[in-house]
Amino acid sequence: MTVEPLIPDLPLPAAVTRDAPRAAREGFVDAMARAADALASHLRTADAAEHAVAAGRGSIQGAAIARAQADVEVAVAAALVDHAARAITTVTQLQI
Repeated sequence: MTVEPLIPDLPLPAAVTRDAPRAAREGFVDAMARAADALASHLRTADAAEHAVAAGRGSIQGAAIARAQADVEVAVAAALVDHAARAITTVTQLQI
């Protein structure tokens, strides 16, 4: 079987790719890297709030809220990774 790649009729004008918003140009890997950085930042914020409470400088309420927000983000990230892994498994099992 011979497979020929699909070649678009016309390439995108340079102005479209150059002037496109960043969100339109960035790939999945870039978006995941930004999300991982944000998650790490929120986990550091929660840890700092907990350390401030332990040192007597912070409020327990603020630390609890920061930790709850970080925990939710961890749960969402874990669900996303699980979903992506299942999708990859499905794609690799396709019979082409």
